[in-house]
Amino acid sequence: MEKQDKTRRLTFCAIMTALGVLLLMMGSMMPGMRVAFTAIAGVVAALAVVQGNLAYGLLTVVATAILSALIVPAKEIALLYATFFGPYTLVKNLIERLHKLPLEWVLKLLFCGIVAMLLFTFADSVLAMVPAVLASHIWLFLPVVLVVFAAYDIVFSKLIAYLFQRLHI
Repeated sequence: MEKQDKTRRLTFCAIMTALGVLLLMMGSMMPGMRVAFTAIAGVVAALAVVQGNLAYGLLTVVATAILSALIVPAKEIALLYATFFGPYTLVKNLIERLHKLPLEWVLKLLFCGIVAMLLFTFADSVLAMVPAVLASHIWLFLPVVLVVFAAYDIVFSKLIAYLFQRLHI
């Protein structure tokens, strides 16, 4: 890869990082939209994976997570991005390389379930968006989380395919 191409990809990652942090900041300002803006920031990181490769995506996710932890007022948003929506971009890319749909879904749901359990167990203040009653009864809430996650994954895939096709990135 020539130097100009590396520079272009790195610049794209920097722009995606800035956009991701901006989205997380906007989510911080709109309490009712926190999860939505955090999910969109995860999709932005996927563009860096598509434009560059997994390493550029990792760079974007890590930079966005660090910067958002430092400057986003609602720290639960930064933590939700750093533990779920950011890494999921990379995990999704790796899982979908298997090209075995049933196994892919099992692995994706397993990832979601494990991260959700950890967040609810160890970081109840993270999900101040979730009432304490639900956080303490994750086994009741987890099926809903998995269904919403499956819908998110489908929309995520379609959006990335659309952007890839339309923007030729």
